[in-house]
Amino acid sequence: MNSNPIEAKVQKSQGSSTSLLIKAGDVVIQTEYAELAQCDFPIWSSSPIPVEIPPNGTKDFVVGPFSGEITQKAADGNFPHIIKFPVYQGQELVGLKAFQQLPGNGANQSLAKVPILAVATEVSGQVDGKRVQAHCVLPIWNDGSAVLVTLDWFEGEPSEGTPNPEYHLRATTGFPVAMGLEQLARASRLSEKAQDCLYHIYLTPWQLGGQILKDKGAESPHRIWQRQWEFTSQEEFSKALSRITGGLVGTDPKAVA
Repeated sequence: MNSNPIEAKVQKSQGSSTSLLIKAGDVVIQTEYAELAQCDFPIWSSSPIPVEIPPNGTKDFVVGPFSGEITQKAADGNFPHIIKFPVYQGQELVGLKAFQQLPGNGANQSLAKVPILAVATEVSGQVDGKRVQAHCVLPIWNDGSAVLVTLDWFEGEPSEGTPNPEYHLRATTGFPVAMGLEQLARASRLSEKAQDCLYHIYLTPWQLGGQILKDKGAESPHRIWQRQWEFTSQEEFSKALSRITGGLVGTDPKAVA
């Protein structure tokens, strides 16, 4: 397996607009972006919940006004505290030859610290009569590194004096993308007691997911998570996530649960 199977090359960069080719496995997407936006979890709430890497790796809070400020400082030399992501436009499938013929960009500054691709999952269900959700986002950088950020959501309990939902965010350190996808699959689960579960997969640029799954998915109003794939069973969801893993890094889809 290629040690860095996901790679991007810049075609043209002019002003704030950057045109690039993104290769994942044998699939190549041509796209462009003119702005970076805060990468939020694909979740509907009273205010956006950013995908971030807290300095200590964790963050726990209750929905409502924040008691403190969210700082923008870096957690380390490589990853920003709150991750910004390209807002992709005009995604188009192109041949592998076009990517191979495009000269390498080396340490192109426009790709150095910005994730070029991300996979997200959402699993929701009922546990002991309360709604719970597990969200996972795996940003992937051009050097083949990834970070897994998870967000566990629990419905509030008014009778216990906690009417607002609780969030518990966790972020890992960096690891190779293949390992990150394995960790994503393991983390995208609820308790065995969960009932009435619903599953979603998001991928940006979404055209990669469309090509790998042979399904364009459903449109989503999120600026970054522009398409979503919905499943009603753990088996269908796991198979789709396995196909995405295989399509992105070239692993045997049967090898990922």
